Amino acid sequence: MRVALNIVGRVVFFLTAFVLLVSQSFAFTYRAEIPLPGGGYLPGYCFLPRHGVKAPIPGVIVGVGVGSTKILQYHAYCQDLADQNFFVVLIDPSNYPESLAPGPFSWEKGPGRVVGDINQAVVAGKLAVTSKWYLNSIRGTVDYLCRCPMVDRTRLVLTGHSQPANAALTYACQDRRIKAIVWNYGGSPWVMPYEPLRLPPVLIFHGDTDEVYDVKYARQLILELHTHARDYEAYIYPHQKHMFNILFNLQTENRFMKPVIVDSFRRLIAFLHRVLQNPCP
Repeated sequence: MRVALNIVGRVVFFLTAFVLLVSQSFAFTYRAEIPLPGGGYLPGYCFLPRHGVKAPIPGVIVGVGVGSTKILQYHAYCQDLADQNFFVVLIDPSNYPESLAPGPFSWEKGPGRVVGDINQAVVAGKLAVTSKWYLNSIRGTVDYLCRCPMVDRTRLVLTGHSQPANAALTYACQDRRIKAIVWNYGGSPWVMPYEPLRLPPVLIFHGDTDEVYDVKYARQLILELHTHARDYEAYIYPHQKHMFNILFNLQTENRFMKPVIVDSFRRLIAFLHRVLQNPCP
């Protein structure tokens, strides 16, 4: 039964991909159920360039914290990134039940913040036992991109925001398909082991007043990459807190009204085009 379902799922996937490729009127964002190794699915959101896809393009996985796929600012970030000629998949590697996550407008404060903190504690407890299940979510997403006809499987990027940034380093050491890492404000606790010499090029973003992960962890990563002569770029922004490069007021701002978002996004695109040699749209 499982084999039959997998076959049907692949047929539906490739038919959908074909329709997206030949049609100029497709939706630029769609929800996906990503098969996981060993069974089960991971919900994700896929973002395509609004100017269309004319050839296989690099794939970017954007991993975010527990329940954060509901945060609309991440959706804006992913669409802007896709418009730079990338196929982007937004995931929460913890695969935490979406029904238990705060809504897109209630996660920052009040009851929504309390619920979010509880969710984080539950996932942290699971990670204290083992991280294999967490890395499994990333592997399933990498496999998903490699099956997609719109994606150039030789140019895959793993981006982590907060806890997934820690996992990105570990995962990239195990999977040579990852050609670059974007490490956004990660750190202790729950830093997973990694080998600097096995890392692809790394881009580091952190704020020096981060209230979740101290900036010292970014500086430690910079030192390790420098000591091992790895390809990296690092940008530590003064007076910036956690999630500084995606947060803006949904009611009064857009992403490009905040200078720190404009600057960090420009550096992100320049890094990706450099290491992937990806032509601008």
